[in-house]
Amino acid sequence: MRVVDLIAGTGLLVGVAIMAFLVIPAENSDGIWHGLSPYFYPSVMLTGIAVSSAGLVVQAAFKKQLYEDQPNPLSWWQLGCFLLLGAIILISVLVVDWLSLWIGGPLLIAATMIYMGERRPLRIALVAFAAVAVVHVIVTYGLRIPLP
Repeated sequence: MRVVDLIAGTGLLVGVAIMAFLVIPAENSDGIWHGLSPYFYPSVMLTGIAVSSAGLVVQAAFKKQLYEDQPNPLSWWQLGCFLLLGAIILISVLVVDWLSLWIGGPLLIAATMIYMGERRPLRIALVAFAAVAVVHVIVTYGLRIPLP
């Protein structure tokens, strides 16, 4: 049994339960329906995550022979790097919510590029702002969806 798979699968199942029973029902806006309930797509995605997570937990708990020759794939350093990247994403999403996409979007892209090793400021700025501009044009004018 690989403990990391058991913990990850269980954690994902807990996350699915929180989303299914607390977060999605709390979203009670009466938005515009286009044939399907606004809860349909999140429910489909959560079902996929739940099935995959349950499979991971069952495999980790009952098929121990699959893990006999495999080392633990995640070191504490790698976990810390993953958590730092998650913090960068969370902070950037909060900045998008508080200020705008034009500040939070480039901040997310630039911080991620720096974290991944890019050090050329001109390249970072061009990629960060160009990516946000392309997304803004596609979503605002192509899909006609307002962005924050």
